Amino acid sequence: MGKKSIWILMILLLSYGVSAAIEQGSLPGDWRPFSDTSPWNQPIPADAKTHPNSEAIMNTIVSEAKNIRLAKIYSIPVWVVNSKKTPTTKVRSTKIYDTWDKHRAGVSDVAIPVTREMWAEPTDDGHICIVDPAVGLSWEMSSYKWRKDDETPRSSTFNIWNMKGTGVGNHKESERWYLIGGRGSGFPLIAGLIRPEELKQGEIRHAMVFTFPKNRRPDRGEAMFIPPAARSDGAVKGAQYPVEGMRFQLNPVLTEKDFDGWGLNREGKIIAKALQKYGMLLGDNGGAMALQAQLLAPDDDDNVGKWNSLFPGFYKNIEKIPTSQFRVVYTGEPVIK
Repeated sequence: MGKKSIWILMILLLSYGVSAAIEQGSLPGDWRPFSDTSPWNQPIPADAKTHPNSEAIMNTIVSEAKNIRLAKIYSIPVWVVNSKKTPTTKVRSTKIYDTWDKHRAGVSDVAIPVTREMWAEPTDDGHICIVDPAVGLSWEMSSYKWRKDDETPRSSTFNIWNMKGTGVGNHKESERWYLIGGRGSGFPLIAGLIRPEELKQGEIRHAMVFTFPKNRRPDRGEAMFIPPAARSDGAVKGAQYPVEGMRFQLNPVLTEKDFDGWGLNREGKIIAKALQKYGMLLGDNGGAMALQAQLLAPDDDDNVGKWNSLFPGFYKNIEKIPTSQFRVVYTGEPVIK
């Protein structure tokens, strides 16, 4: 099939509300967003130090969730487009980061490739992520919706990310630092997602993202976070709670024999090995220890069903990874705003 035919088929699939990223494999299994030197794509050094509060934080986490799990619906749908051929429109919002609404007019300065047929996460978060790998850009919105009588969609946060950049927001760049990124931490929506294509290939080559319901805020100040986070919606005080942006690592000395003992299948082992090599970053308030896998359908049962049809028993198998085998890696002191 020629390149032109592939793009036509992608657009047809989008018109039926199907993610072309899944149906066409248009994001290759070895594709990953951001530069090779991005903190998202850097392995954890063998001599990485353990955070001084790791034991207390892990005690809190184990008390909330004894095993890792996967979010069923609070995750990110990914739409893959050819932005040169997809209809574009501007977006209305009072929460657009200054870079893309320099005069704070409540509408994006640039038009983006989005159509009514592209569904968003079906929760109040309303996340949606649109990627054009050819031009290396990712467009993302929260609380995304398109009213029937509107010519432009509406959202809360609105960000555009360079896929060749670091994938890290700069909290010093604007007084509206609290609008960076779609997640509570300011992480890009595309960052850290588990995608079907990389599981099919057999390796995840980046850190993953997870949520927790009790994230720390400073004793004094509005927010505390650790880069690559650029903000935080943490709401509880105390050193026993994790800080958004913290990196967690599965015990790197665990072996295939240990994974067999837990009952992990092929996909479970792929994720466990990535959690040893790259770890996972705390990205938002949400379900306890819930990793984020790409949302494949706008319904929780359908989403889980699609994942399990690709990888039988996927959701239940991941839940065999115990949280007691993790540590918090020290990656620097938190920023307090």
